[in-house]
Amino acid sequence: MPHPVDRRIWTTLLTCALAVFGVVLMCQGCGRADDPREPFVGGGDSGLSSDRRGGAGGAGAVPGLACRFTFVFRHREAAGVRPAGVRLAGDFEPNPWAGEIELQDADGDGFFQADIELVEGSYSYKFIVREAGSDGSGPEQWIVDADNPNTADDGRGNVNSVLEHHCPFEPACLNDGNCAPNPAATACRFYACVDPASVCECAEGQVCDAAGACVSEPTCDEARPCAAPLVCREGACRPECLADADCGPGRLCRDLECLTPECFTETDCPDPLRQTCQASVCGDNPCGLVTFEYDPAGRVLDSVHVSGSFNGWPPTRAAGGWAMTFDAARGTWATKHAVDNGTFEYKLVLNDGEAWIADPNNPEQVPDGITAEGFNSVLTQRCEDLPPALGVCGDPASFDWRDAVMYFALIDRFHDADGRAEPVANASGGDARTGASGQYEGGDLRGLTVKLPYLLDLGVTALWISAPYQNRDVAGAAIDRNDAHQYSGYHGYWPSPPNISYQDPAAPVPAPEVESRLGTDADLTALVVGAHAQGLKVLFDYVMGHVDADSDLYRGHPDWFVTHEGRIRLCGPENLWDDPYWGTRCAFTDYLPKFDFERGDVRDWSVSDALYWAKRYGIDGYRLDAIKHQPIEWLVDLRARLNAEIEAPSGGRFYLVGETFAYDDQALLKRFVDPATLLDGQFDFPLKARLCEAVFTQGGRFDTLSNFMGGNDGFYGPGALMTTWIGNHDIPRAIHFASREIGSCREGSHTGNGWTNNYRQPQEAAPYERLGLAFAVMFTNPGIPLVYYGDEIGLAGGGDPDNRRMMPWDDAALLPPQRALRALVSKLGRVRLENKVISRGRRVTLSADADTWVYRLTGCGPERSEVSVALSEITVALNRADSERDVQVPEGQYVDLLAEETSVLGGVVRLPARGLRVLRSVAPTAASVR
Repeated sequence: MPHPVDRRIWTTLLTCALAVFGVVLMCQGCGRADDPREPFVGGGDSGLSSDRRGGAGGAGAVPGLACRFTFVFRHREAAGVRPAGVRLAGDFEPNPWAGEIELQDADGDGFFQADIELVEGSYSYKFIVREAGSDGSGPEQWIVDADNPNTADDGRGNVNSVLEHHCPFEPACLNDGNCAPNPAATACRFYACVDPASVCECAEGQVCDAAGACVSEPTCDEARPCAAPLVCREGACRPECLADADCGPGRLCRDLECLTPECFTETDCPDPLRQTCQASVCGDNPCGLVTFEYDPAGRVLDSVHVSGSFNGWPPTRAAGGWAMTFDAARGTWATKHAVDNGTFEYKLVLNDGEAWIADPNNPEQVPDGITAEGFNSVLTQRCEDLPPALGVCGDPASFDWRDAVMYFALIDRFHDADGRAEPVANASGGDARTGASGQYEGGDLRGLTVKLPYLLDLGVTALWISAPYQNRDVAGAAIDRNDAHQYSGYHGYWPSPPNISYQDPAAPVPAPEVESRLGTDADLTALVVGAHAQGLKVLFDYVMGHVDADSDLYRGHPDWFVTHEGRIRLCGPENLWDDPYWGTRCAFTDYLPKFDFERGDVRDWSVSDALYWAKRYGIDGYRLDAIKHQPIEWLVDLRARLNAEIEAPSGGRFYLVGETFAYDDQALLKRFVDPATLLDGQFDFPLKARLCEAVFTQGGRFDTLSNFMGGNDGFYGPGALMTTWIGNHDIPRAIHFASREIGSCREGSHTGNGWTNNYRQPQEAAPYERLGLAFAVMFTNPGIPLVYYGDEIGLAGGGDPDNRRMMPWDDAALLPPQRALRALVSKLGRVRLENKVISRGRRVTLSADADTWVYRLTGCGPERSEVSVALSEITVALNRADSERDVQVPEGQYVDLLAEETSVLGGVVRLPARGLRVLRSVAPTAASVR
């Protein structure tokens, strides 16, 4: 639902609208349609009339003052089944955004209409579309007017339709029937008749072909060729082959492309000693395969073998010496053998012990300690430390932020270790175990520390916690003026700092304080130290934009905060969210004044505060709240200080991830991303919307998601590391999108879904399996996947604050599909941790259609996979359909990493309904490649 803004107040409230069988009627004696002082609502669906045109004789036509306007929702065939009902919500309603105006389609032509009397001006609105269900009460979606090109930010990451209303209202048409007399323009689109051939309409990710049919949007063509080994087929980059049968006679399918084989064994290669036959192509020996060669200079020998610390110094071949063979053409003895990383000493042994000599071809030698003249050869193997030119995937044993799995724990709602809660006076309470509450519920830092092993079992490697700083101590009204509830600062987003001086940044006076309702400085220290001891990175939520108006900092420095003509400008009520000037200066509410970051001294205080918390507790990153509402200079200053003062951060970066609530504006997110000077990445809102639509909705398509992700990969620039997600604390719980109770994947929080008992725990397995598929996409692709606490069990909840229920810890009370979902997430976490090619490599789509998607994670190079299983290629096969599907995977041998490493052969693989397979290629090891 849109964020509410100040509304025009109608001169007279609508007092007599009756809903009769879903049709809004005006009762006799209520506001007259020809009186502009009283709103008129009608639900007619007739053709155009002089009355509707609002001309000189039209009822209600008062130029410059008010006149009747007809809102039209047109059902698009591409959207599926005709809706069961449509309502209108906007800032012009007597109860703004209540969504109480019903639109009617009496003749069933798909054009739903409602007449209302409006004063001239600009208005924001959305349609509320109820999907057809078997009982007539399907889920509802809040959507923009698809025919109206004018939109504005709704303050919650999406947009509202915007109407510029002028009197008289004189549309050329209200439905297609009004356009029938004109054979060249028979389609009515936003009150104008147009040629229907010019307005072919398809779902996102599809385009109209020459025949006017919807087809997948092409991602390649002659001007946009595919990167090898992919080829462009029907507008999509696909492998040239998956099996030998896909290639012509005498050719083989190797690494997804057809080739004429160079070899079948290494003896077919020009230099069998220094080459191996890999994928039917001769190539250099992999790093882990070492060649030993000895030239006897004409001396006739019976045998030569290699003996050293890598094989136990065997004195003879029979005892385990690595036998060398004589090549008459070369005149040398030679062998090649796999050697692990490390430093080893060895010798060549002639005639099974007749003589032990150092390797003449190896200049690295050390005394052997046996005789004064004796030396051992020294072999040093460092195959894991390849330079970037030999592999972008790096050392799989070293921490890399690309491998992380992030978990967000809202401290107050995660676990209560001491059984106590300290409420804030007058905050709206509730039972947070089963529903909404605006009160502190008792979760604390000690509780989170106690549950660290739970996170490890889940595969989590990075913990994001809600802001632990001192927060507002009194109840506050909601930002949404239609929400009558009062809230505490349990969430951490209302910082209330003392009047701190950072004259000495290392020793601020007074010292910043931890929120006492969550714990103490010692508790926060213990959490971070405990997390680090178990290999978990820690991020704090940092709220930089505002402070509590009752804080000592605000009282001591009121001039540090933005005002205009003596008052605070408000983002929502004044519709300033997207204002080019006030969008970074407006306040969310009047008790949260906005810092004036145009002032260098104010930025310096804020950045010093962020550096203090980071260094005091030794954390590893920040989640930066509402970053698009901060001037870019603040972020530049923060990154510069972090670069200068946080030396050698683990993983090569102090991870900064921003929150920019924008589902459809990748360019806006990108504006703040540059790991060297700005953010490392952002929460990927555009991907979240497409992932939800592809996996959860009835008409979703995996090929559309595949195409989107193909363009999304790399969009944010070199080194960018986005965080992928499917649920968070600002929208209804993911399980209700997966259950299809909520139809719009962009629905946010509002009073209608935040304080309600409508969102109960789904009982059937299907929603949990769909949510598992969404997690599978996130966990088996580059980017840091986020788990919002409770989503691993499909925790129920509507919008904020119903989406912030207490985390349940009684396993016996969980449903079987909840436990199954958690088990899947845990397995996916383990798979990602153990197979770094997933996070460090690249995705190659092998096939994609509406219901299935098969892709391979590759790019670490064959030389890497042979020395580390963690870099072996991974093939992922997904099925969103409600029935089994067969897919084809490339020929080869695999292990199924989700099924106790069951062996699987390539070819046709069956996927269960709403299921998946994660297959690791079984590649030849260095020991077996000879």
